[in-house]
Amino acid sequence: MAKRIRFAALVFIAIFMFACHRGETGNIQVVGDIYGPKEVINSPYKVRVSDVSNDTHQVYDVDVIGLLWNGLEDSLKKRGMLWTPQFEGEPYVMEGHIEYFRKGSMEARWVPYVGNTVLTVRVELSQGGKHLASIESKHKIAFGGGTFTRNAWKKIFEEACEDVVNQAIKKF
Repeated sequence: MAKRIRFAALVFIAIFMFACHRGETGNIQVVGDIYGPKEVINSPYKVRVSDVSNDTHQVYDVDVIGLLWNGLEDSLKKRGMLWTPQFEGEPYVMEGHIEYFRKGSMEARWVPYVGNTVLTVRVELSQGGKHLASIESKHKIAFGGGTFTRNAWKKIFEEACEDVVNQAIKKF
């Protein structure tokens, strides 16, 4: 009888582990002679992040300004849109504003609405002093969709920055 219970437990654990596997291979990129060189993306539009401000006027235990600034620059760089001094011409200018942020926690996320991680950002897009657009992005990691997400505050900034840059591309 004990052998059957151990065998059933082993089968249950194996099924559970296979069911939880998402089939992701991780962040492995093969660059080199086998697949050729990595393609360099270059866009005719160049954007400079000029300023990021915390409009919530609250102090957090994470660098919210740095997360938004670096996230915007990383998203622009990935698309070949990040302005550097070597480029000629006047770039588009992004000015970021953190309007609302709640860090939340994975442990408290089991209780709906208590541990939610929430972020609202607004980005002003301009060129040559002329205002072109206001872009707003709201994201939330809550019970259900992100219950097991660790460091959700990092992920939510990445999502918001990607969303803002995707919206900005449509404005050009």
